[in-house]
Amino acid sequence: MKMLVGHASLPKVGESANGDRPFFRQDDREQSLLAVIDGLGHGPEAELAALAALRYLNEVSLDTSMDQLMPTLHDAMRGTRGAAGAVCLVRGKELWACSVGNVELRPQRADVPLVSSAGILGVRVQKFRVCKTTLASPCRLVMFSDGLTNPTSIPEFQGASPQLACDGLLRRHRRSYDDATVLIADLE
Repeated sequence: MKMLVGHASLPKVGESANGDRPFFRQDDREQSLLAVIDGLGHGPEAELAALAALRYLNEVSLDTSMDQLMPTLHDAMRGTRGAAGAVCLVRGKELWACSVGNVELRPQRADVPLVSSAGILGVRVQKFRVCKTTLASPCRLVMFSDGLTNPTSIPEFQGASPQLACDGLLRRHRRSYDDATVLIADLE
């Protein structure tokens, strides 16, 4: 499935370390891995947790099942402060998703029956709740950290490119007292 992705991320006002990180990777077979990772709190320790997650996501095979990916991501983050995170794996029109903590996935023109798993990646997660769905084309996936207030203006940016929509949502809904990240993927 063809995908156009944009993302925007800012640290807490007054800080340079950013514990919120967007992630996107696609292979030559158009398998895609998308994530928003939110290291607990903010500052350098939150950034280290998010970077540990990104190192793992950069290395994991895109052929890995979500049922294997999430526990090994959790293990790769042990020893860090931990993080919340939402991860999506897209193969063709099939989407697998899992979320831990308060990172949100809001699909547009798609039904993704995602229930967030309680816990903290790298620290403690009792059970990973993975959902699978078939995507109708075209659709939009909007992922964001709790550094954005409830972005009620998502529909207002429906016609904008993913990057312009991310920039607009971050500008309108960013909480200055926390790191903030949004990632948008249009699937065609």
